[in-house]
Amino acid sequence: MAGRMIAGIAQRLIVPKAGCKQPSGDRKQSMNRNCPLLAVLAFASALAGTAAPATAQSLQEAVEQAIRTNPEVLATTYNREAADQGLKQARAGYLPRVDVDAAIGKEQRDDVETRLLGLNRTTFTHRTASVTLSQMLFDGFAVRSEVARQRARIDSSANRVASTSEDVALRVVGAYLEVLRRQETVAAATDNLESHRRIHDQIKLRSDRGVGRRADLYQAESRLALAQDNLRSEQSNLKDAEVAYARLVGAPPNVLVKPVAPEAALPPTERFALDTALANHPSLAAAEADVAQANAHYDAAKAALWPRIDLELSASHDRDGVLGPTNDRRVMLRLRYNLFQGGADKAHIGEAHAQIREAEEDRNRTRLEIAEGESHAYNAYVTARDRLVVLKQYVDSSASTREAYLLQFGIGQRSLLDLLNAENEYYSARIDYISGQYAEVASAYRVFAGMGELLDTLHVARPAQAWGAGGMQPAVAFDRRAFDPGK
Repeated sequence: MAGRMIAGIAQRLIVPKAGCKQPSGDRKQSMNRNCPLLAVLAFASALAGTAAPATAQSLQEAVEQAIRTNPEVLATTYNREAADQGLKQARAGYLPRVDVDAAIGKEQRDDVETRLLGLNRTTFTHRTASVTLSQMLFDGFAVRSEVARQRARIDSSANRVASTSEDVALRVVGAYLEVLRRQETVAAATDNLESHRRIHDQIKLRSDRGVGRRADLYQAESRLALAQDNLRSEQSNLKDAEVAYARLVGAPPNVLVKPVAPEAALPPTERFALDTALANHPSLAAAEADVAQANAHYDAAKAALWPRIDLELSASHDRDGVLGPTNDRRVMLRLRYNLFQGGADKAHIGEAHAQIREAEEDRNRTRLEIAEGESHAYNAYVTARDRLVVLKQYVDSSASTREAYLLQFGIGQRSLLDLLNAENEYYSARIDYISGQYAEVASAYRVFAGMGELLDTLHVARPAQAWGAGGMQPAVAFDRRAFDPGK
């Protein structure tokens, strides 16, 4: 649009109103002085006409952007960072503890000493300060159990980062393909409208000349209105798809590139896909980590049944107004053992044991959901692949019928209703074929998402927080060579 505007301005400035005759004399000299300006305008017009097209965004780039900016992914990464701090807190239980205590205030003492000195009604300033170093020697393995629990919590949160990233990536794939599909259906609806408009104009011309029936014109007008409604509906659906895309990716779609279904890397059988999903899916790994976390919490609860032994070193300085300063130094081996707490410890252990069973059942449920989802995904892919062959035949046959009916209508062998029905049939076949193509691609990516390998398939790196507590191995290990036909 900008290029056409600049070109139009340049053309109006360059071309004189009275024509293109060559000037002479002073007028020619004046025109020569304006040549640089005209040349600049012409050059600007040429640049505007050859402006570079917008940069296309591939599916991989869209997923990468979503993984970096999507709030759901970012929330899980912060949860993982919080788990890291929890592990540091747990490890602090192995280290000594240093406490400093200082106080100053007024006091009145009424005891034997103050009465002998006659100071029992005198107010004194009392100052005291102490420092204590405590080192845990034995706590019933509470700290060790808490460290194990926090490690399992890190593994769980790391796998949830990976799982959420896979889920967001799948939704981005769906939104990306939906925008492309809606763009094609809008184009198909536009072509359908143009076809109905041509038929309507032809019927109207016949009716105006008195050689056509008025009922045919009404029929053509109704089908034209339906085509207009179809186009408007598809445009609305495209807008909805673009809004959904922007919500996931963080930016509206620019120029999208139609991806190809990664059929070569798909597992050969459904059984292979299920085994891979149960071995690799990060959601199941997170559920396993939750079980480990519950077991560690159970061990920590049992620590209350053991005594606690601490080594304490302390020094204190006390100054009162009667006896003067007092300095105290101590080295103590302190044992604490709770004998009765109203049954709270036993109830805590029972609670932790029930939480283990809860975590195990959640893991079993997650396993069933993953298996069910992967079976659905693989079946959807096989169905979409098989349907695409039939849909291609459908659209080709509908196109041939449409062309034949158009020729036959021109020589009076087909009625207007036959021609309009053929147009609608072709439009429906085209929409179904477009939807079938994208259903095949989407279902293929869904198979990889069900196995927990969608990001690997798209060559998109997981967030750094999707690594386990050890820091050297990913939270879930993937082996694509197991079913890669090229290996």
